[in-house]
Amino acid sequence: MPIAPVSWRDGVHLTGTPIWCDARRRRDICFVSSAEALAGRGHAQLIGTPATLALLAAKGDGHLAVPPRQRFTLGTVRLQLVPTGRGLGAAALHADVTGRTVMYAGAVRTTSGGLGDAAEVRTCEALVVAAPFGEKHHAFPPLARVIDETTAWVHRELAEGRRPVLLVDSILDALEVSATLDVPLATSRAIRDAALRVASFAKIPMLATVGKEPRAVVWLDADHTGLRRAIGTHRFSTALVSGRAIEAPSGYDAAFVWSSAADRKQLLAWIESAGARSVFVTGACAETIADALGPRARVIGPPHQMPLFAAP
Repeated sequence: MPIAPVSWRDGVHLTGTPIWCDARRRRDICFVSSAEALAGRGHAQLIGTPATLALLAAKGDGHLAVPPRQRFTLGTVRLQLVPTGRGLGAAALHADVTGRTVMYAGAVRTTSGGLGDAAEVRTCEALVVAAPFGEKHHAFPPLARVIDETTAWVHRELAEGRRPVLLVDSILDALEVSATLDVPLATSRAIRDAALRVASFAKIPMLATVGKEPRAVVWLDADHTGLRRAIGTHRFSTALVSGRAIEAPSGYDAAFVWSSAADRKQLLAWIESAGARSVFVTGACAETIADALGPRARVIGPPHQMPLFAAP
């Protein structure tokens, strides 16, 4: 039986190399596809784009910051980082392991208009890709239209005397919204610090603290407690700015389908363009995408937890 080109053990391992990808626990060498993808800490050597390593505040001589599209080697393995469109600094790792080519991509966004280049592709024998979206109803509107609609909503809310709060999923998303919307913005210290770390890689306007001056606010959706503390007694309204808005979630005053990843049709087309004989899929919609691809595809990642009791 042939050896699988990749395996999963708290991260994806490229077989026949010392390289792990987005590993969840310490590894000697770990490729980071985006600043939000690194769950584990303490890796001896990180490989990523300069913007990603800056966002991670990765310091020291041991880390390897490689510009996108630049070819390099690690021992006998020939490597290249390829833009994925996920956000600032996000990239895939294309590896040639003694003539066998593997690409680890993480999440991809195939359309332009955000912060960073749209996803590129390289031919490979094996492909590992994330599918945060992939159900049949996951069809996203053009990003330019979503940006216009979001901007118009912000101006309407400000005119009505409310603080419009744009709730995003990650700091990467916060940076993209901040760099794209042509409105005065306020945000949290963590997002302001991240913007300062990547000032040489992206043009992000000055971000203020949430004070008395009426401004739109960009905030992490996971931090509602911090938001209420920062807003205080000011009137505010909330909008979810995320691909998750495709599910019409409740609890928000508005929702905009501003996705940092490809929809079903876009993702399947991108996967086909790589020409891979083996496709390994991770993420929330991994099973759906693997089913659509057929026998050459399989789900890879942490095992699903089985319920203790059968449903009635």
